[in-house]
Amino acid sequence: MIEEELESLELPEKSEGYILEIRDGRTVAVERRRDMLEPRARVFVSRMGDDIPLTVSAALDRIGAAGIIKPGSPVAIKVNLGGGIAGVPSSFSDPLVVEGVIDKARELGAVPFVCEANMRTLTMDQGLLARRALYPLLVRKGIPFVNLSHLAGIEFFPSGWSRPLHLPRALLHPSVKIVSVPALKHHWECGVTLAAKNMYGAISERQKSLFHRGGALDETVAAAARAVTPDISLLAHRQVGGSLGPHFCVPIDFGYVVASDSVLAADKVGCDFMGMDWRRVKHLQINCGGREIPYGLAEGSVPVDPLVRRRIARTAISRGKLWFWRALLYPQYFVPHGTQYRQIPRFEPLGTWANWLFFHTRGDPWPSEWRARWHEES
Repeated sequence: MIEEELESLELPEKSEGYILEIRDGRTVAVERRRDMLEPRARVFVSRMGDDIPLTVSAALDRIGAAGIIKPGSPVAIKVNLGGGIAGVPSSFSDPLVVEGVIDKARELGAVPFVCEANMRTLTMDQGLLARRALYPLLVRKGIPFVNLSHLAGIEFFPSGWSRPLHLPRALLHPSVKIVSVPALKHHWECGVTLAAKNMYGAISERQKSLFHRGGALDETVAAAARAVTPDISLLAHRQVGGSLGPHFCVPIDFGYVVASDSVLAADKVGCDFMGMDWRRVKHLQINCGGREIPYGLAEGSVPVDPLVRRRIARTAISRGKLWFWRALLYPQYFVPHGTQYRQIPRFEPLGTWANWLFFHTRGDPWPSEWRARWHEES
């Protein structure tokens, strides 16, 4: 069982990102602040072909996945499920993209598993996996799903913080390679959900409303991305969720794969095609220290179609709207914790209905029968 293997991993006393300390009789991880910029970061951008998993696998080759993922190593495929809505595929990770990562990890002799932690209103159980269209893939590929909230945890103290993040201990182990596979969507509090924001969902603490209450959401997202930094970031989906993500999305056809060995480089490129100025995305600014994010495009990369970019940009959330929604949403984070995860999920069908009535009508139908539209243009 992959859970048993993960639980058996003993953290080294220090790594590039943390040092273990004893505080009040328990072992905790304290951040060793490091430079997140990668001068030699690689980014590869390609169009999705008819075979999406094959396109993803090829993109991973272009950024040197074989040098990152070693035979026998556990590979945590961190998906984005908790912020989605049933019946809104652009609001959660694309299963065919996940399949491509699984295939590549197996080809390299690694041991892949798909993972996500419980969210403040949702539990990562079989029913949710089915509603997010992921369960059939897991069964077909024989891949385990690991609820990160069920793994042994460790308190991780970001640099200068007195309150820790509760993280799954195994994800801090150097032998575990992390691949961030987010949904690509605008976010009404953070501006955008990409590879770094996806790692916020790795925090094993269910009561994430505490970070919203304290006004430290951006800082928490940045800290999570430093604590459990993806070794590979994969921004790929058949559709982008425009407008009021993470829940209410105008579906816009996308069909590109962006792969990188740097989470900051991936998100900088992602902000560009999402119509967002990366300099105004606070969690990116925290982790790059306000400096330029360097990267090089791998040979064979293609530009994202200007028409696609314009269509996505028209739905981007403005800075004024972001602060409006933050203020409007703030009171909900004081709803009693038990009520949030016991009662709110019952209203998910209303979210589906609202999406279909007010948002889907402004976008594109879901391409359930995928065929690369590039053939039609050639």
